[in-house]
Amino acid sequence: MPRLVDHAERRAEIAEAALRVVLREGLDGVTVRGIATEAGWSTGSLRHYFANQHELQAYVMTAATETLRNRVLPRVQRPRTSGSAVERVVSIVAEMLPLDAQRHEEYALWAAVTEWERRHPPAGGSRTWHDQRALYRQCVAALRGQATTRRLEDVGLPHPDPEVEEWAAVLHTFVDGLASQLVNTPGAVSAETAGDLLRALMRAVPPARRSS
Repeated sequence: MPRLVDHAERRAEIAEAALRVVLREGLDGVTVRGIATEAGWSTGSLRHYFANQHELQAYVMTAATETLRNRVLPRVQRPRTSGSAVERVVSIVAEMLPLDAQRHEEYALWAAVTEWERRHPPAGGSRTWHDQRALYRQCVAALRGQATTRRLEDVGLPHPDPEVEEWAAVLHTFVDGLASQLVNTPGAVSAETAGDLLRALMRAVPPARRSS
């Protein structure tokens, strides 16, 4: 009796092969022929699941986004009870910086997802951008001694204090720029310097204004 094909398992194999290609070659390496070769399949077998390269890339970018969320979220959500407020926030934000081999991989996946979204702007804006902004918003609010969002459905909403929104934007821009320097000019900025710069920015965030 012929073995039944588990389509979910096959798609998972495709995603694993495709993510390896993304890490080596970026988004442009995600072609039907390239992924078929990486997975050890024929192009005809792969086309059974994806009619064209666009469908394949869309699937792979969804897989990359989920991989990033599954890797990064448990780390940033880990309870932090020791150290100053600045050090606790720095330890969270540092998870977004390519400071070791694992986070370099995550940065490569993020870059591929960003490139896909640039070519095919999603309705409602970039999911990865909104995820990052929500994290930075929470960090700034916590650093200022203000309430953070606890309900999952409210995480992406602007904070009622415009200063939190302003500093979240500053932090978002700062981290993106620092990550780019760490990847594109290796050796120019050390992991230690990156941490010091991040601490300096966090210390500059003003406390919440007291209501009169």
